[in-house]
Amino acid sequence: MISGAASVGNSQIGCFAPQTLYRDLFESNPQPMWVYDLQSLCILDVNRAASLHYGYTREEFLNLSLKDLRPAAEIPKMLTAVAKLTTENLTSSSGTYKHKKSNGEVIDVQLQGNIISVNGNNAELVIITDITILLRAQENNFISLERLRDAQKIARIGYWSRNLNEDVSNWCREMYSIYGRSPESFIPTHQNLINCFHTDDRYLLGEEALAKLTKNPKTDFEHRIITEHGEVRWLFQRLELQLGHDGTAIAIKGVVQDITEKKKTDEKFKAIFDQTSDGIILGNRDGNFLDLNDAALMLLGYSREESAGCTSFEILQKISAGSQNVIWDQFKARKANSGKTEIRRRDGSVIIITFNFRPDILPGVDLCVITDITDRVQKQNQLVASERRFKALVQEGADLIGILDLDGNYKFVSESAYQILGLRPVEFIGKNAFDFIHPGDREEIKGQFSKLLKTKQVRISPFRFRDSKGNWRWIRTVATNLISDPAVDGIVVSSRDITETVLKSNALKRSNDRYKMIVKAANAAIYDWDIEKDKIELGSGFHAIFGYRSSVETRGKWYENIYCTDKPQMLVELKSSIEDKNIDTAVSEFRYTKANGEVVQVEHRIVFLRNQQGIAIRAVGSLKDITDYKQNLITIQLQNKKLREIAWTQSHIARAPLARMMGLVDLIKNYPNSDIEKSNILDLFLTSASEFDRIIKTISEQTICDN
Repeated sequence: MISGAASVGNSQIGCFAPQTLYRDLFESNPQPMWVYDLQSLCILDVNRAASLHYGYTREEFLNLSLKDLRPAAEIPKMLTAVAKLTTENLTSSSGTYKHKKSNGEVIDVQLQGNIISVNGNNAELVIITDITILLRAQENNFISLERLRDAQKIARIGYWSRNLNEDVSNWCREMYSIYGRSPESFIPTHQNLINCFHTDDRYLLGEEALAKLTKNPKTDFEHRIITEHGEVRWLFQRLELQLGHDGTAIAIKGVVQDITEKKKTDEKFKAIFDQTSDGIILGNRDGNFLDLNDAALMLLGYSREESAGCTSFEILQKISAGSQNVIWDQFKARKANSGKTEIRRRDGSVIIITFNFRPDILPGVDLCVITDITDRVQKQNQLVASERRFKALVQEGADLIGILDLDGNYKFVSESAYQILGLRPVEFIGKNAFDFIHPGDREEIKGQFSKLLKTKQVRISPFRFRDSKGNWRWIRTVATNLISDPAVDGIVVSSRDITETVLKSNALKRSNDRYKMIVKAANAAIYDWDIEKDKIELGSGFHAIFGYRSSVETRGKWYENIYCTDKPQMLVELKSSIEDKNIDTAVSEFRYTKANGEVVQVEHRIVFLRNQQGIAIRAVGSLKDITDYKQNLITIQLQNKKLREIAWTQSHIARAPLARMMGLVDLIKNYPNSDIEKSNILDLFLTSASEFDRIIKTISEQTICDN
């Protein structure tokens, strides 16, 4: 409680009645108030509002100093303000500060104080206004304004207004960005605005357009503008004519949105609608209007002229292949759905399709995409049958089939393991495949196996594998990474026992070595094909191998060099591979004419990159000259034929005189003979020996000629 005489400014409060009055005003004031000593900074008195607002009892408050009411970071600011009151002999103070409540909450306050005297000491009476909510509201308003500006910038939306009796429009900041103009140099007069419009759209700013706006005060339209740098942009305008009290037009205001990207998207959609191989059906919200693209008409077996004679929905009603027309039901239900069904074409044939229905792809527009999967279903059925055959082959075939995890542990082994290695499948499960491999081959095979982390399939070099008796069998393996296939979830290894081949066929080994050298020495001409733009970038191999200069050319420039009789078939196969969404890689062979006129045999390999709809958008291809390889194969085949002829000669022709000589020797050795008989036998023996000698010479001559 303030005791003694108190002075506020130059006023002296000296009598009891005024003191009681001011005391009541102090206590009942709804604003937090307190008095503190300027020297000690201790709280001398506090009203009820301050106690309630700051959360202290009166006794607790009177034991505080100003430092206790401030966050630590604010204390220097407070000390500076108090020192200024003392040194400059000020009679009042004000400012915005941060205070701390008893619960630790920090608030923003507006402080106003007056210097008073309490018991002869200088003190300050302060009134506190909590402005925390106000500041937060101002901050939120600022953030909302910034967000509005950001939203306008992101959405490319601007607004403007113009009094009809004035020439200059009032533009927001985003309008200048949309129109591609600088706010420092461009003045939005009516004539300057006309100059911004595309010449074909300037009629929208004429008197006739203004007259139409008078009849319809709100109107929307699209138009083109040309930016300062010559860029053409599409804009959407929504205009509203403002009328005065007497009904006359006084101003125009408008909202503008840059829809250039939307226009580009619309053009792409139109191109997709017209060019896609999938059937597209569009219907409106009322379910009584529909449009079909040419692919849909072709899929249903109708021509554009035939469809013109009836509504599109009538066509849909006719295509039901059973008791329920699924496509028709989707348009009536207007619920997103997809599935598979059968439909009947105009000629009565039934096909299997998938449908994907999406309502409101645009306001009031429903879409249904249908795809003919008849061939695919038939192929899938064939695949199921093939899988059944494959399972039978796995169990009864000569190959060893296994499934490993990424560490090489066996998860499955076919029954053929017993016929090949003498081990039951159960003896492999849970064990590591590398433990069965010869130590001399183990590290190399591990290195090749690790490539499956990046490569779909690896052909592993032949290696030695331990059988049930501890013998080493030569194994040839192909490993395929099917970890991503939930039906397999592992590395499929297909192995074949090639022990007899490795041990007995050195000639085959030399042939394989020569083949590897040919493959290693061969190079390929690579090209990168942008299918969407129909542009191809040819690699340097086209010059090194075929003599053609590498450059960016149209597709026709490289395939014109395919040998004339091979070209039609090759182009048909290429087109089929592009259109088949299930094909990722295609390989073919044909003849190719080099720049010098030489005709060579090439292997053409192409890998397709497809989008989410399965449409091929890019491809990488290679042309490899395999002429020498083909000729080597022919040579080997001829050599094998000669070897078979020599073997036949050895086993049949040479056998005859040798058998006769053996028979003559038996006659001399085991049977009594006269001198004449012995002489005849010796003559016959000499004749057979001479014949055998001629056969040996013939075989030697054939061998020398073959070499």
